[in-house]
Amino acid sequence: MESACPNKDRCGSCGWSHIPYKKQLEQKLSDINGSFKLHGIDQKVIEIFPSPKTEHYRNRMDFVIDFKGQFGLREKGKWWRVIDGNKCFIADEQIGELFDNISKWIATSGLDFFDRKSHSGFLRYAVVRASLHGQTLINIVTSAPKDENLAYRAFAGLNSQAGPSTLIWTINNTVSDVSFGDEERVISGSGFIEEKISGFTYRISPQAFFQTNSHAAPFLLETVKQFTGNLSEKTLLDLYCGTGFFSVPLAKQAKKTYGLEMVETAIADAKINAGLNGSNAEYSVAKVEQMNLAEYSADVVIVDPPRSGMHDDALSELMRAMPETIIYVSCNYKSIARELGIFKKAYDIDSIRAIDMFPHTPHVELVVKLARK
Repeated sequence: MESACPNKDRCGSCGWSHIPYKKQLEQKLSDINGSFKLHGIDQKVIEIFPSPKTEHYRNRMDFVIDFKGQFGLREKGKWWRVIDGNKCFIADEQIGELFDNISKWIATSGLDFFDRKSHSGFLRYAVVRASLHGQTLINIVTSAPKDENLAYRAFAGLNSQAGPSTLIWTINNTVSDVSFGDEERVISGSGFIEEKISGFTYRISPQAFFQTNSHAAPFLLETVKQFTGNLSEKTLLDLYCGTGFFSVPLAKQAKKTYGLEMVETAIADAKINAGLNGSNAEYSVAKVEQMNLAEYSADVVIVDPPRSGMHDDALSELMRAMPETIIYVSCNYKSIARELGIFKKAYDIDSIRAIDMFPHTPHVELVVKLARK
């Protein structure tokens, strides 16, 4: 199969673009079941649900700017090299259009570029988001400015040239090479975009996590709804809740709903999303591993941790709380397999569903329903 990606041999973003999609799904199933077997999980995943869209499905791209002003994606195995991100075939088409405008702006902005060896310079990243309904966001991540007036004039030029729904300037005051920062300044627009999934409206701020495949997100949400069952007399706890993707819809069915997340801007969005959708959910900024989860007396707990999995203390706390049902959502079959090996001491695996949220990559989303023994 000829890959649609012009940088397939160098780019680290989608390593499987040369593999026919049906074969990708087969390989992912094999990898999941191999990891399960390794960790003593007897159940097998027999089917993986494909993404309804396999190209231009990503609603967020983090493009890096190097010390020479090269703009794009990191080279596979050589993080210090940047290759052209133009024509990325997994990025939303709207993101591709904005990429061209940002690239031209970088070359003529008059701003200098961050050197990751000397930790000097200004422009670091351009994080670009797009919604299914035509809203776009550009978040320019920089070091602390030496000349704010020059920066503002340059950003005004970008806003005029690219015309996103909203343009944000984020300042990273550390030497850490990350695409987020401590301070956000809205240059134009609202400072956020909105996405609509299965009839629910979600506000998404620049640094908040949201499902990167909006085309497959409705099926993921429906799966979690099915696995939670009847919540009318139950208390729901959503751990690592982000902007409330799962708990905002489910709160309309549950007796009581709580959500915990360590990212403040995500919790701010979750509270707004609850209001936008008429959901009675309570959200708090918290590190899950530092909380006494038993205090919530939750009957059902949804867990959707980072790719690395749950913190050991969080896992121990959840085991101590012993809810009736745990719905574990993970984009890393290795970490979830490892943790299922721990949960099986007190829980049975009731249901498993695999959803391909990440075509042309080795990653896959798993939803597992655990029932207390």
